[in-house]
This record gives sequence, structure tokens and C-alpha cells, in this order.
Amino acid sequence: ARLRDMDRFGIQISVIFPTVTLTHLTEDVKYEAALMRSYNTWLAERCGQAPDRLKFSALVPLRSPQDAIIEVKRAKELGAASIFTLGTAGEKLLDDESLDPVYEEIVRQDLPLTVHVGWSHPGLTESCHDTYAAMGLSFTLPVMMGFFAITGGGVLDRHPGLKAGFLEAGGDWLPYMLDRLDRYHWIVYHKFGRPVSQKKPSDYLGTGQIYLSVEGDEPMVPKVIELLGEDHVMGSADMPHAEARDNHLTEIAERKDIAAHVKEKILTHNPARFYGFKI
Repeated sequence: ARLRDMDRFGIQISVIFPTVTLTHLTEDVKYEAALMRSYNTWLAERCGQAPDRLKFSALVPLRSPQDAIIEVKRAKELGAASIFTLGTAGEKLLDDESLDPVYEEIVRQDLPLTVHVGWSHPGLTESCHDTYAAMGLSFTLPVMMGFFAITGGGVLDRHPGLKAGFLEAGGDWLPYMLDRLDRYHWIVYHKFGRPVSQKKPSDYLGTGQIYLSVEGDEPMVPKVIELLGEDHVMGSADMPHAEARDNHLTEIAERKDIAAHVKEKILTHNPARFYGFKI
């Protein structure tokens, strides 16, 4: 059924991300690790029915780093296209030093890290009083927290071979976050303290390590392309989707404010490079 939908939308390769695990399924981290192993095994088997077209992002239990290292290795053996994480590891930011061995293994296995929206931080989740707040705040903000941790938190300094993509939160937040982090994390802390990262967060955009997915109708996409570079912006076709926009890639293709060769990169070449696909 998915292959039929992909054919209908003109999609050649689909990288499948989870839904049920966009929040913690249990407070028992060992049980969570077992559930993630089971999910990865099951999805690898399903994608194996059409391995040239169906790929998957593997779950790893970052709240149990030793289990996560083992699962990164197994994910590579299963044929995973990337390693999935939410924007925080529970209450911990992604720059927590306990996660460094996991990042080392991700780099060793030559897999990209994909930071996805989801209800990862219990404090944010508990603060939201209804589903609108939950979707607008606690679901979305962790991706920006993840961006801070990977850039401003020094993760890319400690792991220069790591490649990270920030997905499903759109891209219009990037100009604001860069200005905010550069201004306060870097300029202010150079005067009054010591920033964790060796460079300004914006300086990491030129290293080739950062990718971002955008929504087709976002007004700031040209600015995001200018900041991040036309080789590091990707589109996504989230199907099925609550907004009933199962293939907003067509919105990117129809835009008049993006050059044709850049649209081709966003839709084809950039995601292929990020995931290491041959096209």
C-alpha cells in the first residue's frame, strides 16, 4: 500500500520514521530499550520487502547509553538509513557527555543522526494543558533544544565526523535561533564566561554537518537556504499526516521564489547525500 502511495506521489525512496515512539512508552529504560530493539527488527523486516525503495530510521535508547551503543551497531547490520532521536534524551540535553560514546559509535557506523519532533522532555510535556499546546510547544521545541545542544553544546567539536539532520519542525525557526544563540551564547559568554562550543552556532552551518527539512509553504525557505546553503536543505513527504498534506513536496516544486536547480537539490540530491543513497 505504501509503495502504491509513493508511486502516486512520484516518490522513489521513502525513509520511514516512527509515530508511536514520539513520546516515551515507559519510564523503565531497560524495557524501553527492548521495545526499540523489537521495533527496529520488525521495521527492518517490513522494509526488506522492498529494500531499494523502503528505508528506515532506527530507534536507539539514549536514556540507556550502553544499550544505545549496542543498538547502533545492530541498526547498521539491519540496514538502517539513520539513527533516530528526539530533541532531548528525557530531561538531558543532547550535549550531555554520557552520550558521547553513542555519538562515537554513530560516526563509526557511518550513519547520520536525525533529530525529530516529539514529546521528549517531561517538563515541557507536563506544562501543556491541551493538545494544541502539546503540538505547538512540547512537541516542537525539543528540536530547537537539540539544535542548540549539537551546535552550541559542542557536540560537533567533540565529534567532527557526525552528520545531523533536524526534521519535521520546519525551517522558519532557524534564522531566529541562530541570531539568538550567536548573540547570547557566543558574544555574551565570551565576555562573561566561556561558551561550550569552539565556534558560533552559525559557523557550523558551513561545515557540511548540518541538514534541515522544510515545509513546502514556509515563507522563510529562501532565507533558510541562504543561511544553511542550498546543498543542506531537504523536503519531506509525511504520509499519513494529521494536516492531510501527505505530499507537500509538490508545494516545493511549484514555488516561484526558489531556483529550479535548488528545488531539484531539495527534493532529490540533498536527501540522497544525507542518507548516503546512490541515485
